[in-house]
Amino acid sequence: MKYEKINKNYTKIIVISLTLIIIIGSVLVLNITKAKYKTTVSVPIVSGTVNYSGGYDFKVMALYQQKLEDNEPVKCIGDSDDCYEEIEQMPIGDYEINTSKSYCTMDGETKDYSKLVTINGIHSIKNLNKNEKCYLYFDIIKNQTSEDVLANLNKTTCDDTPLFNKEDTDEHLKDNKTCLYKAEDNFGDTYYFRGKVKDNWIKFGTDESGIPIWWRIIRINGDGSIRIIYAGTGEDASGLISEDGYLVNTASSQISKVAFNTLSNYSKYVGYFYGEADNGNLHTSNDKPSNAYTELENWFNSNLNDEWANGAGKIDPNVGFCGDRSNSKSETSSWSEGMSDAYPSSLSGSTAVYFGAYSRLNKNKQPTYICGTRGNENNDYYTYKNSEGLESKMEELILGNRKLTYPIGLITLDEVYYAGGYSSDNRFYYLYTNEYYWTMSPCGLNSSAARMFRVNGPGSLGGRDLTNPNGLRPVINLKSSVKLSGSGLYTDPYVVKNI
Repeated sequence: MKYEKINKNYTKIIVISLTLIIIIGSVLVLNITKAKYKTTVSVPIVSGTVNYSGGYDFKVMALYQQKLEDNEPVKCIGDSDDCYEEIEQMPIGDYEINTSKSYCTMDGETKDYSKLVTINGIHSIKNLNKNEKCYLYFDIIKNQTSEDVLANLNKTTCDDTPLFNKEDTDEHLKDNKTCLYKAEDNFGDTYYFRGKVKDNWIKFGTDESGIPIWWRIIRINGDGSIRIIYAGTGEDASGLISEDGYLVNTASSQISKVAFNTLSNYSKYVGYFYGEADNGNLHTSNDKPSNAYTELENWFNSNLNDEWANGAGKIDPNVGFCGDRSNSKSETSSWSEGMSDAYPSSLSGSTAVYFGAYSRLNKNKQPTYICGTRGNENNDYYTYKNSEGLESKMEELILGNRKLTYPIGLITLDEVYYAGGYSSDNRFYYLYTNEYYWTMSPCGLNSSAARMFRVNGPGSLGGRDLTNPNGLRPVINLKSSVKLSGSGLYTDPYVVKNI
């Protein structure tokens, strides 16, 4: 066989070519490596991203999510992982990182500084380091009803009974409460928050600018619906509270400052609605809305209509708002059970007029959630115009007066007392805002003007001329069927998911 010798020049060309390829390749690798470590890399996750710089080799080694059986989350026994299944990507929907099981490692050692949390549906992984590896476990968020809120937070009844006196407000309310008090309203047992509580925050709806609206839960009504009061707006609650959990950003804790009504020379003007022609005989027609209701109605239409219209169905249309106008001709005479007693109703009258809340709270310190008296539950119980009514604990259907275009009202003086308010200054309760705002409870009519009760800036309670501008804090009721997630803390508020 004949072999041919390779030309030396040809060999030289091959060597030079290979050398050039190696040099060019090395430069490219070096540049790519430098670029990698100068670039900020974003790792997409559910509802956001994890941003980290340096081109670190961040590797999520394993993802697990809790199993479902018969639509119920499977619970693990002991330290077993049998209740989890491996998944390929972070779960979408009602899942949160199990912070007790999830962990990140560096060179086989667990690193405590890596923060793995889920807040408001956003999974966050912070303080990652080069070559760190994470093992993430995701638990199903079990949506809660109003009954679940009571059960899951161990919110049954507090051991003590409120005294509703000065000593009670000065000393007893300073403690953070981990229980709910129980009383009765027209529809059964109602469970209410009282004092310095921090776990009744709820986020529901958005304002006209699309910013989340924050509320505080006042109580679980007797029919299971959830009564809430406006607390402000913001992406989080950091601008609404002080370090001890009180509302202090007063510009945000109310929607506006208005006169409850534009006139105060007749006692009829204390009505949330009132009869224009009713002078000597009070509140028989309820044909005209108060200035306060008109303002609330406009706000509801601008901010909550999406949650109300189009079958959203989260706001309860059947639960009403009490504007108790039971009355007396003097401070000492018996309060009337009827609403049509004739008495001096204008400033020209010789005898002052007082209303039920004045007697119960200013005189006797005995609040109640019962609105109206038997046979007269409907006149002062303001409900949505198409309300189907609720069956009372007396097995009677209470429709209310069905005067409201939207189911929105204000807190009552009785509810403020139950929460921890008192006639003297007191900031040790969650309704304290360091600002003045209206209740919807009438106070009375004296020789100066008709007055409504309000919450004063220092946290005390008192009557004020209707024409004086004060803040409005809307109150609404959520259906008992709404599903909630969260723990109620301002860092993890209840969030209304669906029904």
